[in-house]
Amino acid sequence: MPIRSPAPLLLMSLLVLQGLATCATTPANPNAAKYPPRGKGCKVRVFYAAAPEVKEWDDLGMASVDCYLDVGAVQCLSRLRAEACRMGGDILYDVPKKALRPTDQGMSYRGHVAHTRLKPDDKGKDDEADSKDQSPADSGPVEPIVPIAPSSPPGPAPAADGGIRADGAAG
Repeated sequence: MPIRSPAPLLLMSLLVLQGLATCATTPANPNAAKYPPRGKGCKVRVFYAAAPEVKEWDDLGMASVDCYLDVGAVQCLSRLRAEACRMGGDILYDVPKKALRPTDQGMSYRGHVAHTRLKPDDKGKDDEADSKDQSPADSGPVEPIVPIAPSSPPGPAPAADGGIRADGAAG
């Protein structure tokens, strides 16, 4: 029986490992690298329609959250928004109006995560970055508050002593 060299087996296993490493580092979505994760509490617009009501967007994937019923639909939808922020999105679309009920004690929300397509002049700035850079002075001209004139002409001011004269008689 001939003795085989371990070199072909070693070479084959190295090729397999290199292929796995390449797959692990390649993002599943090419837009994922374009839109990094956004901060907690970022603004996410939710659309219940099958397509968002924006001109151009880049899809980033699907988001799904499962919640217990006692959490409530509002809090569960808030978790879905947080997941969209984590994925780098600013849009959630095709979200059901009512939570799905896979079990008696649970509910779930699912939706497509997307980001509005950046224009070349945006240079990667986000909506929230623009709002943070804006100071209150940039919000527009300041208009003075005009005092409102009283409806009846002012009469004599009441006396501070309650209308009693210095000699003790009522005024």
